[in-house]
Amino acid sequence: MKKLSVIIAAVLFSFGVANAAVQSDGDTKEATHTVGITIPTVALVDVEADGVEASNINLTPDVSNLEAGEAVNFSSATDKSLWLNYTSIVEDKNTRNITAAISSDLHSGVSLKLLAGSISSGEGLVGESAGEITLTKTAQNLVTAIGSCYTETGNGKGHQLTYTLDMDNEKYTNLKAENYEITVTYTITD
Repeated sequence: MKKLSVIIAAVLFSFGVANAAVQSDGDTKEATHTVGITIPTVALVDVEADGVEASNINLTPDVSNLEAGEAVNFSSATDKSLWLNYTSIVEDKNTRNITAAISSDLHSGVSLKLLAGSISSGEGLVGESAGEITLTKTAQNLVTAIGSCYTETGNGKGHQLTYTLDMDNEKYTNLKAENYEITVTYTITD
């Protein structure tokens, strides 16, 4: 009987020690906690040239081989040195557009056309070019259907931008020789 009492006492003691180790201060062999994750909404747009932020470009029609009596070919004034880069994270299945607008009207008869070429790099829903647009002070879609994506950054990344001057020959009489500047503004919309 004494042996049985010792065995029972040992079992109870072991159970008590084990139970105390498992439930000390509410701790168990597992622990958990919550991790909050926030993915921000992102809408960034940039224009790059030669691996740096874009600066000024100049458009001047080529008159080097112009013959007397010929109209100046304004479409010879083109520039393809700029690249449109962007990063976007949207909510749900929303999409964005990138618009372009100029700061002031051009001389009567002169127009500035802009084309965002096909996407050259990037991942995600990078959108697509809206085709060539004639820039005005009213913002117009240049790239549409952009979701969560990135185009990479720098020359050769994203969309190559092509600027071209155009002239309505019926308004040739309005032309004046001068230098002037306009600003093109790109906006990524929600």
